[in-house]
Amino acid sequence: HLIALPAESVSGADIPPLAWTDFADDQARIQWWMQCVRAYLDGGDFTPASRAALDDCEQRIGCPLPPMLRAYHERIGVEYLAEIINPPERIEPLLDAFPGLEDILEDMSAEQAAATRALAEQLIAFGDYLGNGNLWCFHRQTGQVWYCDHDTGECLSQIFDDVRLPRRGYDSEPRRSARPRRRSRSRRKHPAPTAW
Repeated sequence: HLIALPAESVSGADIPPLAWTDFADDQARIQWWMQCVRAYLDGGDFTPASRAALDDCEQRIGCPLPPMLRAYHERIGVEYLAEIINPPERIEPLLDAFPGLEDILEDMSAEQAAATRALAEQLIAFGDYLGNGNLWCFHRQTGQVWYCDHDTGECLSQIFDDVRLPRRGYDSEPRRSARPRRRSRSRRKHPAPTAW
């Protein structure tokens, strides 16, 4: 979504403090997100998704969106911030978003590949980390947020319990599973996913 910026910039009073905040409830969290995004856009317009588009997305992926991701799209919907948050029409199963995962699985033991494939089948890609093709995903049953790294380190890492931003004091380092680290592949049969 291209955003036309208004003639007047956001005043300093409208910029939230750069600190994690404790929220009384999810409505307060959404209000804070709106304030942050409005400041990031320098007053630019939000591009919320329609209820029909979100319903169509959920039907297509076969599960509900996590409540706070759906709320983000209903209230804000801006795609390009510091990272890419896919609009509803581009939210899709991880295995469709990144078919090159099969190449990564080839480097794993049979047991590790089976476990990783089973997990990947439960993940839905909803964003792109800095446009580099590494993907933000949510687990279709638990709502946990996972990071799909196609370059180095572990392929799939759980990083948050849900789509909410971390609470103050939360360890910002990604959670790592006990699986052994795989080697980086210098050549792939499939290209890395792109910033759609």
